[in-house]
Amino acid sequence: MKALAEIWASEKYRFLVVGAWNTVIGYLIFVVVHLTIGDLVHSTVTVVIAYCIALPQSFLTQRLLVFRSAQGPWRTQFLRFLTSNSVIFGANLILLPLLVATTHIHPLVGQALFVAASTVATYLIHKHYSFAG
Repeated sequence: MKALAEIWASEKYRFLVVGAWNTVIGYLIFVVVHLTIGDLVHSTVTVVIAYCIALPQSFLTQRLLVFRSAQGPWRTQFLRFLTSNSVIFGANLILLPLLVATTHIHPLVGQALFVAASTVATYLIHKHYSFAG
């Protein structure tokens, strides 16, 4: 138990664990949205709707569990979090098709590369901007 507590003390470890949790929750929300309205709208619309639903849960877990900034101004933090995540989300929507078209890499490989790079970028952005000070 002590070893687990020591590992959980690491902000980077908490970020990875909570990020994995948020990814699973976000995917499950996407599945529910897709199964509910996927026949009526384009898949990009279902991704955006799922993103909007999942974002507040992700904010709370990052704020409370990862960066432990419950004393900070939550509205400011949320706007910064929303901006940061939306920029990364938009970059994914633009860069993945561009990467696939220019390199002919398989989309699954391209997305894996984007996820790896964006994980590091997201941690740094949230640490130094979204939940700073």
